Amino acid sequence: MAAAATAQVLSTPKKSGVELKKYDYVQLYVGNAYQSMQFLRTVWGFVPVAYAGLETGVRNHISYVLAQGNVRLVVTSPLDPSSRMAHDVRLHGDAVREIAFTVRDSAEVFNAALLRGACPIAEPATTEDEFGQLTQATISSPSHVIHTFIERNDYHGVFRPGYQALPVSDEAQPACLTELDHVALSLPAGQLDQATEYYTNILDLEVKHEENIVTPRSAMNSKVVENSSSTVRFPMMEPGEGKHKSQIEEYLKYNQGPGVQHLAFSCTDIIDSARRLNHNGAQFLATPKTYYDLLPNRVGGLDEEIAILRDLNILADRDEWGYLLQIFSKPVTGRPTLFLELIQRHGARGFGSGNIRALFDAVEREQALRGNL
Repeated sequence: MAAAATAQVLSTPKKSGVELKKYDYVQLYVGNAYQSMQFLRTVWGFVPVAYAGLETGVRNHISYVLAQGNVRLVVTSPLDPSSRMAHDVRLHGDAVREIAFTVRDSAEVFNAALLRGACPIAEPATTEDEFGQLTQATISSPSHVIHTFIERNDYHGVFRPGYQALPVSDEAQPACLTELDHVALSLPAGQLDQATEYYTNILDLEVKHEENIVTPRSAMNSKVVENSSSTVRFPMMEPGEGKHKSQIEEYLKYNQGPGVQHLAFSCTDIIDSARRLNHNGAQFLATPKTYYDLLPNRVGGLDEEIAILRDLNILADRDEWGYLLQIFSKPVTGRPTLFLELIQRHGARGFGSGNIRALFDAVEREQALRGNL
């Protein structure tokens, strides 16, 4: 039985009041921020640019800010084993805890979100240092992560007040990742519609894609919400009914609930990026070689050589606007949860729905090795 996928492009009416310009940063709570920073630096090419901890007057945690292209990641470890942060790390392992957005007016967006039913975490607060003022406010979400609205209009420092800049090594690798293309969320069965309502009603995102995917072993339902400029995109997935445990169910088990399943980074040359990251020690999912025998008929002409895509396990897909290339890493934490994606778009606006069978086959082989299928 072949995998089946139904997809459609949708649009919901746009409201005024909440405008998310782009992703500002993604913060992970981790067991060892220093080791996580070194992993992201040496394997994935991120550059440490800022630090907060005991030396900067922060007493309860340490954080490193890493940058590459226009992507900012923050890795944070608790210093107090009785803190909520330490509890989160014990429960979820190394995982994304915060997704921040750049906005024009943090207080305005926060208040608009609360009027629509959002639950507040931190009210708008302004901090300052010699580089200016920064205002931020935070709300909760139905997917374990929190969302922070960052207003940087009057701030020109490397990250935000309370962080000290780190010297950038002359040996830092040239950037191969350019943007955070999308953030994918895994949800328990029956919660996809609730999460969709949250992002459309609270944050003014629009539903752009829907897919229901069935393979011989498992099934998945998904929707994609994004802002009008496509600079903020959330593919969201819940498990469907299948004969075996799906990759979504495996994630939910080891993450102890919903959360960020993967981060997808744009790159301008995925072949060069994959080669460099492979050289650094990044581990990517293997793709069945028969996948590439069918690729010309399914996708049509590509600028890249199929033999090179095969050697690097890079997938390709086409929609009505163009084609894309993508590759998925194995989990990058100690649990089979968070993984990373590279994506290069040649006009395509989708997320590789034609590659779902190949991806599911690859992930299910990894699940079988872990005894979780």
